[in-house]
Amino acid sequence: MEISTREAYGVQIVDMKGRLDSRTAGPSSDELVRIAKGENKQVLINLGELEFITSAGLRVLLVAAKLLQTSGGALKLCNANEMVQQVLETSGFNSLLKLYPTEADAIKSF
Repeated sequence: MEISTREAYGVQIVDMKGRLDSRTAGPSSDELVRIAKGENKQVLINLGELEFITSAGLRVLLVAAKLLQTSGGALKLCNANEMVQQVLETSGFNSLLKLYPTEADAIKSF
């Protein structure tokens, strides 16, 4: 799992690449918690290069979202491939976090 960050239009964008599963959840959670506790409270996770996500990965996203929400921020998702989108929908996760088809659409929503 690779996680990189960048900023665009005042939004902290987190690019995730690889598989977010039980093996990578620990280090990924540490990084997303660090980002969520940072200065920028508008965080967008770009899932464009995320190959797969499991329930352990969903928990990682939920923890970061809750941290941001309690500090007045927001976490949004974009660019999920069909498999990741299906996991988000099947788990009901799409009712907790908004998933946008493109990065531009998500940035506009902040």
